[in-house]
Amino acid sequence: MPSLRHSIRDYIRKHELLKAGDRVGIAVSGGADSVGLLRLLLELRKEIGAVLSVVHFNHQLRGADSDDDERFVADLAQRHKLELHRGSGEVAAYATEKHLSLETAAREMRYQYFRRLLREGRLNRIATGHTLDDQGE
Repeated sequence: MPSLRHSIRDYIRKHELLKAGDRVGIAVSGGADSVGLLRLLLELRKEIGAVLSVVHFNHQLRGADSDDDERFVADLAQRHKLELHRGSGEVAAYATEKHLSLETAAREMRYQYFRRLLREGRLNRIATGHTLDDQGE
């Protein structure tokens, strides 16, 4: 039975998701799914040939806990010698202004930040990791 690492590598190759030289920002929230994705892509980076960095968006929804997540992600990036792209936004205020749920507002703001990084040419790919119950993304 193939390992998760090999299954992911084969899936990336089959669907041509990443290629040598791609500048891939790995969206890392600090949760298990995104940290797991970071670890897998770190293991695969030589085989894929991609240049990895970490992308974190602080939603400012949980006060000090949100800031702790940001510090945790920054530490991960530093430990693995990866560039860190970080953004933040007042998701609660955005949700109120746009009449959105917090989850939808958070996703919109996060993806706006991702698109900005792509538009500016800092990255040409964003990798996100989700569990099976993350149906919205």
